[in-house]
Amino acid sequence: MSSDGYLLEVKNLRKWFEVRRGFFSKPLWLKAVDGVSFALRPGEAVSLVGESGSGKTTLGKTVLLLHEPTDGQIIFKGEDVTHLKDKKKMMWYRRETALVQQDPFGAMPSFMTIYRILEEPLIVHKVGDKKEREEMIYRALEEVRLTPVEDFAPKYPHMLSGGQLQRVAIARALILGPSLVVADEPVSMLDASVRVEILNLMREMQQRRNITFIYITHDLSTTRYFSEWIYIMYAGHIVERGPTQRVIRNPLHPYTKALLAAIPDPDPENRKRFREVPPGEPPGLINPPPGCRFAPRCSRVMERCRKEEPPEIEVEHNHFVKCWLYV
Repeated sequence: MSSDGYLLEVKNLRKWFEVRRGFFSKPLWLKAVDGVSFALRPGEAVSLVGESGSGKTTLGKTVLLLHEPTDGQIIFKGEDVTHLKDKKKMMWYRRETALVQQDPFGAMPSFMTIYRILEEPLIVHKVGDKKEREEMIYRALEEVRLTPVEDFAPKYPHMLSGGQLQRVAIARALILGPSLVVADEPVSMLDASVRVEILNLMREMQQRRNITFIYITHDLSTTRYFSEWIYIMYAGHIVERGPTQRVIRNPLHPYTKALLAAIPDPDPENRKRFREVPPGEPPGLINPPPGCRFAPRCSRVMERCRKEEPPEIEVEHNHFVKCWLYV
């Protein structure tokens, strides 16, 4: 743990992907994550929200070192893990962190039984003997409420429903007892009736085990039920962050207001509150516009917005926004 009590500290993190147009041409850089900073304490849950292409999945995978960071720092439990080369330290970090993927069907090897899928990380990390691994696997299946476990363990992925398979994915992610879990749109491919069950299950296990969660989603409506903090991401930047309820009740950035406007609401009076849906598409990240990246789509844009990138301003306690409207 860091001296400030943080489990995870991300400082000015960048992840740029090289893009080549031809063999002899100079490479271009797609700036998927471009100068992101935040810190999380043990047991906190944060929702990372944004449109497709905003960089939220890339940020999550870079934090897990599934992508090599281009620049910046990742500090985990007080140790700089940005460019881990030592095999033992990398194995330690892999055991301390986990990923729940979006597609439960694509995330599972079809030729393995559920028992073998859950046993794989235990074997890789040399955890327990055969009997101890069996006990851990059955306990993990019970925790995600796949019972009777003797019926589910010998099945193959194609024999389970999407909701059941996502429970297996959660069990696999948590079986090693990680401190940090990144859940990448874990309910977006499930029926609406199953989504709340899966989110409640993740929240219950997160609180029981004191796990730090990064919940990646494009759906603001689910964040209030899962996380204490919310980070709004646009074009590789975090443009607003703060306590979840406060950001939802009092959105500051025009983009956050646009995301809230997109939430379906059966009450026509509520739908009138935020109807500032911006025109156009997010900017290309190979050559993003100067200044604020939301400026080309913003109805409240000023000349300054097109020239200078706004600083992050603390408008109220722990509620930050990157927007010239609040300077």
